[in-house]
Amino acid sequence: MDSQVEEREARARLDALPGLTWQPIGREDLPAVADLYATCEAFDQNPERQSLRGLQEYWDSPRSRPDLDTLVGYAASGCAVAVAWAGCNRVVTQARRVHLGGAVHPDHRGQGIGRAVLGWELAHGRAWDETSRRPGYGPLVMRLYVPAEQRDVRDLAERHGLSTVRYFFEMSRALTELPPAADAPGVRLEGWDAARSPEVRRMVDDAFRDHWGHTDSTEQTWAEFVGSEAFRPEWTVLAVDDATGHVVGAALNCAYEQDWRATGLREGYTDQLGVAASHRGRGIASALLHASMRRFAASGMDAAGLGVDTANDTGALRLYERLGYRQTDRTCVHELAVEPS
Repeated sequence: MDSQVEEREARARLDALPGLTWQPIGREDLPAVADLYATCEAFDQNPERQSLRGLQEYWDSPRSRPDLDTLVGYAASGCAVAVAWAGCNRVVTQARRVHLGGAVHPDHRGQGIGRAVLGWELAHGRAWDETSRRPGYGPLVMRLYVPAEQRDVRDLAERHGLSTVRYFFEMSRALTELPPAADAPGVRLEGWDAARSPEVRRMVDDAFRDHWGHTDSTEQTWAEFVGSEAFRPEWTVLAVDDATGHVVGAALNCAYEQDWRATGLREGYTDQLGVAASHRGRGIASALLHASMRRFAASGMDAAGLGVDTANDTGALRLYERLGYRQTDRTCVHELAVEPS
């Protein structure tokens, strides 16, 4: 079937749902959408939570097309009860990525809404890829991140052809009884330096290039990350080689305050921890995490957190456990890969 026809039919199934009216998410809809996500995340015990500011940053980004990639379903009461979100990454071509981020209010589940939402998201992703594909573009990959225990969504994903491909642990450790500061011979630790931002970006991409699911950042996506509300330059730590003066490691740290409100735990979060391949095995990662913990503690945080791919073969999980991090949640990744026609 033609992908554009498939998308039109999927949209018609959404419109046929009784009592719901669908429209692309406008900026004025974001408070209602944020409230819907918060309700769903609390019900599903989701370890990753949206924030109104984060949704606004997405909506305002020049690379986002919420007018094309999103829909919000309103009930007759005026309440937002469902979101269909197929975020198409239009700036990365080495792999064509679609993030599936739908949600259905717990009081409206069991009515076929989730099935129609996921059906439209997948159809929209295929149609976008087919109509915008150029020679040399990588394969289309559509991914859905789900709390591992949320069996209803996982079953729905599997029925739509999205297989489980990965598990991630969320990990945390209390900022009490911190271990002695760790040193890495030949390397000094420095704070964030905006002038080094392009160098840090290149180092992080090089460090993660052999990791599952990685695609290199662009100047735009990197600028959005380091300019986001969540990024904390005062907590971020760089490792600089004494001999060359080059950045060889970084702990890029963030504050996800929406999680603090939900859990009651103020946590500094290491969003990305990267060490150049040429400098691995020297204790740099440990030193970066030790320094991060001290920055978190000095800011009044209760805990340090991070996430890890459980299939990572670099020994990251063992390192985090040695440093006192313990698993708090588990997320699985469902994926549908579509080879280009």
